[in-house]
Amino acid sequence: MAWVRIDDDFFSHPKVVHAWSICPTSIGLWPMTAAAAGRHLTDGYVTGDFVRQLMPRTRQRDQAVSALVDTGLWVPNGTGWQIHDWQDYNESRERVLKRRKADAMRKRPR
Repeated sequence: MAWVRIDDDFFSHPKVVHAWSICPTSIGLWPMTAAAAGRHLTDGYVTGDFVRQLMPRTRQRDQAVSALVDTGLWVPNGTGWQIHDWQDYNESRERVLKRRKADAMRKRPR
């Protein structure tokens, strides 16, 4: 099971409050994409295809994405976005894989 850390002050962070005021849907999109990034070990990278899957209606999707980008919660990166400060709160793909390998070695029967 993968875990994603979200600051318990998330709800009152100025960027989050501002994004909420622009487009409340963006604050639903953010944790869904963070959870997916954690699950798939993308180091906080969110693909455009994944966002289109979650939000097929173009206008609603564009408003939510714009709110996240305009407030600095997401940073444009190629064909998607990088969740700002991902590695300040979450382990990198490399570190997760190393930890999993070490755990498997430790648990393996002797």
